[in-house]
Amino acid sequence: MSKILFSHSYYYKLDPKQWKNKMPFPPLGTLYAASLLREKGFEVALFDTNLLDSPNSIVPILEKSKPQYLVIYDDGFNYLTKMCLTNMREACFEMIQLGKKTIAMLSYLVQTQPIIMPNIWKKEPIM
Repeated sequence: MSKILFSHSYYYKLDPKQWKNKMPFPPLGTLYAASLLREKGFEVALFDTNLLDSPNSIVPILEKSKPQYLVIYDDGFNYLTKMCLTNMREACFEMIQLGKKTIAMLSYLVQTQPIIMPNIWKKEPIM
């Protein structure tokens, strides 16, 4: 089965208002998507960026785990469309560029509706 690394591009330190509040939230959409694929038999790992300093922190993880796929999954309703849009979008673009250097397939998902992930291997929905 494919080796997939899930992540997101929310760095609390890039959001001064939220960093000041000191109340981080787990990346639930990313966790749900990763758990769905794990349930379907894929080898899945998670890289949580919440309390890290920069997108460059993913490089050692990519080099060590050597995933076949990097999925950057974000909840489009929340921070990418409302809070610190530019900072988080730039962080995401940087992660994409870093991923392209080491990974064969890269996917960026923004979830604004219920999760329905197409199964590209069987031509039918996973759910």
